[in-house]
Order: sequence, then C-alpha cells, then structure tokens
Amino acid sequence: MQRTLRPGLIISANALLLVGLGTVLRRDSASMSRLQRVFAFSALVGAGACLLGTLLFTTAGTNDIGRELTAFLIWALAIPLILLGLVGWGTGYLRADSTRLGAALTVPPVLAVAYIGLSMAGIDFSPVGRLLLIIPTSGMALVVGYDLWTDNTVADDG
Repeated sequence: MQRTLRPGLIISANALLLVGLGTVLRRDSASMSRLQRVFAFSALVGAGACLLGTLLFTTAGTNDIGRELTAFLIWALAIPLILLGLVGWGTGYLRADSTRLGAALTVPPVLAVAYIGLSMAGIDFSPVGRLLLIIPTSGMALVVGYDLWTDNTVADDG
C-alpha cells in the first residue's frame, strides 16, 4: 500500500497543482505585469521540474542510486524556482487587490522557508512538522481551484 498508493497520490497532487497554476497563468496573463508573468512562469517551470523529480524518484528501483540522485538534483533546482516564483506571483496579485489568490500563492512558500530555517536552527517540530508544509499547500490548491471555479473567463476563450 505504501509503495503504490502514496507515490500515485503524490504524483497526482503535483500534476493537479501544476495544471491549476498553469490555468490561472493562462487566464490572468494578459492582465499581469511582465515581472509577475516571469515569476509565474518560473513557478510553473519549478513545479514541472518537481513533478519530473517525483516521477524519477518514485520509479527508481531499490539500488538505482543514479535515478535517485538525479531526482534530488532536479528538486534542488526546482524548489527555489517554486518558492521565489510563487512569492513573486502572489505579491503581484496582492498589489492588484486580489487578496485571496495573492495570499494563497504567497503564504505557503513563506511558511515552508520559515519551517526549514527553524528546523535548521534546531527547533524540532516532529509531531506536526509535515503538517506545517502540507496544510498551507493544500489550502493554496483549494483557493486556486475555487478561484478557477468561480471565474469562468477561461471557458470563454475556447
């Protein structure tokens, strides 16, 4: 169960988040500043690379060190792109008075960096550590989905 269900759920969640963020970028690209589009694109590139790293890692065999190392290197490049991209993208929405979407894109990366920094400083979050990363990211996905659900301008483009 752990070896089949969990990787499938992780890959599906990454793919759905990538699709949702890509749809928001497609919908709002015309009204964004150039800098906000750059941040959004870097967040999408990072999310796509993170999905690739996750696919590589979950399909690696028990002694496939090369594939696992490649996945870790991809993650090491993808995570800064995601963090900086989401903060820049969300800040653009906050400046444009789209508070809900701006906060949803900005808060999870800030909390993730704070969590990692505090963990490196020796503060232990063992019972709830992963929840501090999962809950804000899940909230971001819900807000992005809700925003796309309530705004039908994407359907009008087709």
